[in-house]
Amino acid sequence: MIKNTANPILGILGVGYFASYFITSLRNGGYEGTIYLSPRNAQTAKRLSEEHRCLIAQNNQDVIDKSDIILISVRPEQLSDLLGQLSFRNDQIVISAVAGKTIDEHFTIADNLPPTLIRMIPVCSIEAGEGVVPIFPSNAEVEKLANYTGTPISFDSEHDFDLALTTSCMNGWLYEFFGTMTDWLEKKGLSQDKARKVILHNIRGATAYALQKDDQKLADITREIATEGTFTLEGLNLLKKQQGFTAWDQALDHVHKKLGE
Repeated sequence: MIKNTANPILGILGVGYFASYFITSLRNGGYEGTIYLSPRNAQTAKRLSEEHRCLIAQNNQDVIDKSDIILISVRPEQLSDLLGQLSFRNDQIVISAVAGKTIDEHFTIADNLPPTLIRMIPVCSIEAGEGVVPIFPSNAEVEKLANYTGTPISFDSEHDFDLALTTSCMNGWLYEFFGTMTDWLEKKGLSQDKARKVILHNIRGATAYALQKDDQKLADITREIATEGTFTLEGLNLLKKQQGFTAWDQALDHVHKKLGE
C-alpha cells in the first residue's frame, strides 16, 4: 500500500536519457515527492540530484526498498540482468518503460516482480509539459503521476498500447522533418532564428487548431484549407504524387513489426 498517495516515493532503475526528461517533467509539473536514483550512471545521477532534488541510492535494491513506485527504464536486452538479483514487495507498483517487452514477457524474464506491472512510454516532449503518455493497463496511481508530465492516455489492450508506442517513435522523425524545412528557409535567405520560429510555430499552431476541432476528422481540416486554386493544394498534390505520405505509413508498419519481434 502506498503510504503517501499525494506524493508517492518514486525509484528509478536506469538513469539515462529517458529518466532525465521524465524527472525534469515531473519537477516542472509540480511533483514534490522523493525520487531515488540508481547510482550506476554516476554522472547523470549526480546532475539530476543537483538539478531536481533527487537522492542517489546505494544500489538498485536500495532504490526498490525505499520506493512505492519503481520505474524501470533500461534497454530490452538489459532487463534480464537488471531484474535477476532484485526483490520487490507485493504492494509496490512497477512501471516499465522498456520498449517492445510485453507484460507477460516481463514476468517470464523475472518471476520476482510484484503483481502490479504497468507499461508506460512517454515521449521526450514531456520535458516541456507537452506530449502523450501511453499507459497499459489503466492504473490510477500511475495516471496521477503521469499527469505531472503530459497527457496520459490509458489503453484497454496491449495491442492498442503498442500502436501508440509505434507513433511515439514518430517524434524523432518529425524533428528531422522540421529541420529539413528550416534548412530550406535558410538556403532561401531567412536567418536561422527566424526560420526555426516560422516552422516550429506553424507546427504548434496547426496542432493547437486541430486539438480544438476534436469533432472533425483531420483530413476534413485539410480539405477546408487546401481548396481548389490554393497554393496549399498545389503543394499537397505534389506530395501525394511523389508518395510523400506513403513513406510515413511504411515507416510506421516497419517499426510496429519490429516491436512485435
